[in-house]
Amino acid sequence: MSSHKAIELLVTCRSCSIENLVVDYTPGLSAVCSQCREKLIDMELMDSHKEVVCEDCGMTLLLPRDTEVTKGESTCRCGSSNLALKDSPSIPLLAEEAKASKGQEDDDPVDDDFDWCRPASTDGMSEDYNDVFDDDPGY
Repeated sequence: MSSHKAIELLVTCRSCSIENLVVDYTPGLSAVCSQCREKLIDMELMDSHKEVVCEDCGMTLLLPRDTEVTKGESTCRCGSSNLALKDSPSIPLLAEEAKASKGQEDDDPVDDDFDWCRPASTDGMSEDYNDVFDDDPGY
């Protein structure tokens, strides 16, 4: 169990540049991109991203280094312009510490409690779009 408070984390994926919102993120939690399924939190973020923290709502943003954020002018989604800018993100370091305390190795592909959502096979799928909804197993 992590001693860190859960935060809302917005991370820009290094692979596809999609912004991903991770609600209730704690260090060590598996986070993958909703678009390309790449791992979002790893040590490479230290070189490519910067961290912005809203001092009012606590939301943390991991943005590419070239993203312009101006202290006092840029605003959080809560409307606050009270942002703390960090050139070196702390989230990857905290994630590594959490892995070490759990005894996980870097090549462990997935946490035990991580749930992959994959589509069902397309074998036997009807070409008629309406049949997809008529084939509800709940009836």
